[in-house]
Amino acid sequence: MSIVFMDYRISCAKCGRRQPETAFRCASCGSILEVSYRGRGKLLRQDRGKPISRYLDFLPIGNLYVELGEGGTPLKRISSGEFKDIGLFLKLETGNPTMTFKDRGSAVEISKAVELKMRAVCCASTGNMGLSVAHYARQAGMRCTIFISKDANAKKIEKIRRQGARIVEVKGDFNKALNEAEAFARKTGAFLCGDYHFRKEGQKTLGFEVVEQSGKEMPDYVFMPVGNATLFSGVYKGLTEFKKAGLVEQIPRLVAVQSEKCDPLVSAWLKKKKLSYVRPRTEADAIAVGYPTFGFEGIEAIRKSKGDAVAVAEKEIEDAVMGLERFGVYAELGGGTGFAGFLKYYRENPAKLKGKRVVVVVTGNNEGVFREQ
Repeated sequence: MSIVFMDYRISCAKCGRRQPETAFRCASCGSILEVSYRGRGKLLRQDRGKPISRYLDFLPIGNLYVELGEGGTPLKRISSGEFKDIGLFLKLETGNPTMTFKDRGSAVEISKAVELKMRAVCCASTGNMGLSVAHYARQAGMRCTIFISKDANAKKIEKIRRQGARIVEVKGDFNKALNEAEAFARKTGAFLCGDYHFRKEGQKTLGFEVVEQSGKEMPDYVFMPVGNATLFSGVYKGLTEFKKAGLVEQIPRLVAVQSEKCDPLVSAWLKKKKLSYVRPRTEADAIAVGYPTFGFEGIEAIRKSKGDAVAVAEKEIEDAVMGLERFGVYAELGGGTGFAGFLKYYRENPAKLKGKRVVVVVTGNNEGVFREQ
């Protein structure tokens, strides 16, 4: 099937200057980058076994060169008397190859690295992204270096090591690891993976799938856990692109959920203040990010979608994870935080959700055993 791709450009999110494909921050002001498209993308009716390839018109790559079965995850209807007055659905990202939504971004990032003929990649991670990047890099035959806090989940570190990646343990949290990964990329020329523009493009496909799986009955609300806000802002970006293409008429209200022990984005939104660093103290390590890379974009996604934000206690996260098990859904703490946020929001704002269709994204279960290739 011949494909005509939309033109795209990479530019600084702050000053607007155009950037090369190998850049990960603006050469002029140091800000993060964004991908923008010209034209009206269309859906590609391709092999059902390769769901993300369906969206190539909306991605900044010529092909998915490393595709391991990511995407196409279930949208599970929850029929329970407890939620009889709403339509509740769970988007189960545990169905991805390494059991988290990170694989969507890794497929695009590593495919871009292949396209650019890169031989090595690096990445900062709290655990899940490191495993995903290492897994995809191994399949592409690339050297991989992961920067991660020495205090990170030991089981996740071991899983990353088993993928053949070099691990650099950092004395500090994720943001410290991020600085070291960027410095390493500048020094060695390794392709920097992580919470940057190419990953955001891959992760926005989750929003595309929610639209298509919902059919004519679009959700009114979508609840998502937030760490770096890459997924959250990416889903909003994808929905706006679908709207521009005439594939959706209305964008759902997006609700960001964080732990009270690490809530920089939620706190900034609720208190109407500037985003600032918060020292992570949450046990939900997948979202333990003190200063979200796409925090400003995440706040804009809340505002423009007329959404909201909610912080939940650690006990509420634990209870939510156990609650998901009643529906046959298993998640790690970070993966179940969106459900914790939904439960709290539902209790405190029942009138807002009554009669509405609600999607809760269960982002991962990296405590489980992923399907190694």
